Amino acid sequence: MSPDIDVVDLDHVTIRVTDIDRALSFYRDLLGMEVRDRERYENGEVPYVAVVAGGRHLHLVPTDEASIDVAGEHVCLLLRSSEMETEEEIERLLSDLREAGVEVEDGEPHERYGAYGRDWAAYVRDPDGRRVELKLH
Repeated sequence: MSPDIDVVDLDHVTIRVTDIDRALSFYRDLLGMEVRDRERYENGEVPYVAVVAGGRHLHLVPTDEASIDVAGEHVCLLLRSSEMETEEEIERLLSDLREAGVEVEDGEPHERYGAYGRDWAAYVRDPDGRRVELKLH
C-alpha cells in the first residue's frame, strides 16, 4: 500500500441472498434500512439491491443457490440510541423481532466490545440464517 493512501472507512459489504423480497422484508421492513438501487437492479444495471446503514451500503445479491453456507459470516449493524438505558431498549427491539418470527440467538443480549466501545448487542438471524449482530450505541 502506498504511504500516501489510507483505508479510512467501509464503502459496502456484499452478501448473497436466496430471496431478495424476503431479505428486504428483514432489512427494510423489520430493521428500517433504506433501500437503494432496486430499480437499477430490476433494469439489469447492477447485480444487487442495496440497503443503507448510515453512509454504508449492504449489497444484497440474489443467488439461484437453494441454500448458502453462511456459517462463518456475520454483519454488525450499529444502532444509535438517545436513551440512557440501552439494555431495556434492545430487549424491546428483540421482543418485536421475535414477534415477527426472527430467530434471536439464545441468551441474548450481551454487552459486547466493538468499533465504538462496549455496549449492548444481540445476534439474530436473517432469512438465510446469517448472523446479524445488532449493536446499540
